[in-house]
Amino acid sequence: MPDWRVLLVAVAAIFLLAPPAALPPEPETFAALVKNVLPSVVNISVKGKGQGANTGEVAENVSYAPHIVDIVGSGSIVDSSGIIVTNRHVIENAYEIYVTLQDGTTKEARLLGKGLSFDLALLKIDVDRPLPAIRVGNSDEVHVGDRVLAIGNPLGLQGTVTSGIVSALHRDLSGPYDEFIQTDAAINHGNSGGPLFNARGEVIGINNQIFSDSPTSGSIGLGFAIPSNDVTFLLQQVHRFGRPHIGWLGIRVQRLTPEMAEVLHVPKQNGAIVAEVVPKSPAADAGIQVGDVVQGFAHEAMTDYRAFNRAVMMSVGKTVKVRLWHKGQMRVASLTVKEWPQQVWESYKSDTSEEALFTKISDYGFELADLSDDLRAKFRLDAQTTGPVVTSVGEDTAASGAKLKPGDLVLTVQLEDVHSRAEIESRLMNLCNRGERNALLFVKGANGTTRWVTLPLRL
Repeated sequence: MPDWRVLLVAVAAIFLLAPPAALPPEPETFAALVKNVLPSVVNISVKGKGQGANTGEVAENVSYAPHIVDIVGSGSIVDSSGIIVTNRHVIENAYEIYVTLQDGTTKEARLLGKGLSFDLALLKIDVDRPLPAIRVGNSDEVHVGDRVLAIGNPLGLQGTVTSGIVSALHRDLSGPYDEFIQTDAAINHGNSGGPLFNARGEVIGINNQIFSDSPTSGSIGLGFAIPSNDVTFLLQQVHRFGRPHIGWLGIRVQRLTPEMAEVLHVPKQNGAIVAEVVPKSPAADAGIQVGDVVQGFAHEAMTDYRAFNRAVMMSVGKTVKVRLWHKGQMRVASLTVKEWPQQVWESYKSDTSEEALFTKISDYGFELADLSDDLRAKFRLDAQTTGPVVTSVGEDTAASGAKLKPGDLVLTVQLEDVHSRAEIESRLMNLCNRGERNALLFVKGANGTTRWVTLPLRL
């Protein structure tokens, strides 16, 4: 047998006899990991203000009253002083935010700030002890197939843990900057803002949204998380400047398609093509033109337009070299990244966040009428009954939250007797103008039972 055949047989025998490469063993349980990270995960309960049609048998001018929306979400403690990161959409239009720790402690939270062009927000709670903060991992080191755990508050079920893998990376779902980690770990309504952990107990994403069959259905294995490096960038910026500084070059780029690359004779068919250049911007000053193709930023090759946008966003104040395919030739331009000229962060002190005030009884979500014989008959009240009666209540309103019901007689407001609809409306308006947040009402139900209720005066 020729020597090369003997060698081939020997090599084949080695491969046939060698055992397959051993995979790392799967942990039998994640109990220890969950026990370690769970105290850093919080439940967020929000009372939000909405403006929309309410269902139910209500008067026409009640149906579009400001109404209360109860929202649940999740968050992660990122600093032992009580700073919490969550999604902006969890606390959007909130007028009350409460955070519940895993030991059951509930504290009212204040909003430190929220992104206007990205879906992250920071909250702060004050407790009498340091809180356990999460470890934020490096989302650039995440790989498809990595094991992950999602922990949160789905449908109000606090401390729920689900597991899965990273299904994909760099998902393009919304906006020119955002990219998402895709996972098949079960994520449902209420998981938003909660952490996605890797097997080392590091947060590698903030659970953000799901794809499902309908707006009311749950997880079908398509969940998406904001990469943790976005959180790291936000925290560094807020710690240093009090708000995030976003980089800007003054150009708008879009995806370079293979067809575009062929027409422009781009040697490496990747990057981003320039669609707009703002006059007197860093890009304009550097001579960048519409039709140029960005192929490199600093020391990184740009594979697509989103990678370029994110690199610019995180480079404010830096002078970088940008590699461009310009009219058939490669050239390098040097640019200094300026701060984005538009507002991207809204603090809790912002004047743009207005408080919704009630100006009339229908704003509270109910209607009152002075008693008549017809109303006495409708609510089965005796002939001697006097005073204003609740005739209708809208769902998800201040009135429904106060448990007011049609047929209730309002007897007192702030411990003072009231005798007419006009008197009650005047009393509530005066309290609201004085800055009071609640009104104490003494009411008598249609069944004759009296009770105290608290009606919020503003959202």
